[in-house]
Amino acid sequence: MAVPSAADLPENIPIEPNDWSYKGEGNENIVFSYKGSDASICGWLLRLSKCDVAASTSANACATHRYDDTQRKRDNATFATSVIGPLLGAEYILPQRLVALTPGFLCRLQEKCEPLRPAHRLHRQIDLAQGAGILLPNAFRGTPSGRGRLRQSVTVELKPKWGFMPSSSSVSPHTSVKSRVCRYCMHQYTKHASQDVSGFCPLDLFSGDRRRIVRALDSLAQSPQNNLRVFVDDHSAIDKQGKISDECVPQWEALRDCIADIILKEPLFSRLKRCQRALDSLDIEGVLPLYRRAMESGSLANAQPSINDWLSAVTDFLRRTESDNSPATDKQAILEFLISTTLKDVSVLITLPEWPIHKTTLDGMSTEPQYAIAVIDSDPKKLAKIPEYFSKDEKIVKHFLKHCPDFGSQPRCSE
Repeated sequence: MAVPSAADLPENIPIEPNDWSYKGEGNENIVFSYKGSDASICGWLLRLSKCDVAASTSANACATHRYDDTQRKRDNATFATSVIGPLLGAEYILPQRLVALTPGFLCRLQEKCEPLRPAHRLHRQIDLAQGAGILLPNAFRGTPSGRGRLRQSVTVELKPKWGFMPSSSSVSPHTSVKSRVCRYCMHQYTKHASQDVSGFCPLDLFSGDRRRIVRALDSLAQSPQNNLRVFVDDHSAIDKQGKISDECVPQWEALRDCIADIILKEPLFSRLKRCQRALDSLDIEGVLPLYRRAMESGSLANAQPSINDWLSAVTDFLRRTESDNSPATDKQAILEFLISTTLKDVSVLITLPEWPIHKTTLDGMSTEPQYAIAVIDSDPKKLAKIPEYFSKDEKIVKHFLKHCPDFGSQPRCSE
């Protein structure tokens, strides 16, 4: 194990479990917001890794495990800034800081948050063996007003998913439905009973058409699932029916229209769609044979690409797309597919520091709303999951065709 330099080490900041409040979680990470008085971390969130409860490592993990975990998080931060940043725009990437953690802190935080966690997340817990956590700016905070009080702020968190339908020649005839019905709409029939299928289609969100974007946001408000979350003054806002409405979000329809305007104004969604498609030109059906060949030849000998592999991959992709568009090697095509898979799973945060907004000033002039927008959840995907991605793709198509075998009964998706 290499000895890290002082510059590589996580920050040593005294942190106490009681200074952190549970914010939310996904499958891989859990997030806490800081409520203490240390000026160096006021306005920051702490993101911690999770693991399966059954596979939970002892808090007394060996130094090698803690070092590897810290190195992985450092590489993930570099991946966000130096791989995703050049594709989507550096302005959309949040800065990240590594902070050293102790097993005692993690154990106490786990005990503190456990009663607050949703039941469907309890099969995974905080990884008690991790050596460092990631600090991120708290994009959910408003701006100071008056005597230091925060104005009412609203943050909308969107998980846009796939913005395109595959057109690759690798798609076989028995899965050709993928070119007519988008991945998200098909996947709904695997995850939910027919009567609970969402009306949301990601292609509407990426369409560049304001009417379709508004329709997408309305559909998400009726069935947010894990694709829409709204926070008012740092608190999750959802009504008793599990929907987004004026009951929990002041002037929801006006907020919806404001978010639609921001999506149209910002180049982020068009870049996201373009890069998703360009990096996944072969579809998983075309990538799996390359993966098997590369594993057999040894060109993908390591279990996971290094950060230098990722940096080389994005550099080569940009060079080829900007010049000769020459064919990619097996390894390059596989890494591009994995980068596209990351882009299909990012979340977009849009924060309005003051809501409802005042549309006119005292002199009658109209004003543009102030907002901040950022991309999160941009960690690299695992190389070893490529066979699993193929199996999942097959399962989604098979299950969808079982429920909607006739062309006339299938949803109509359009880019």
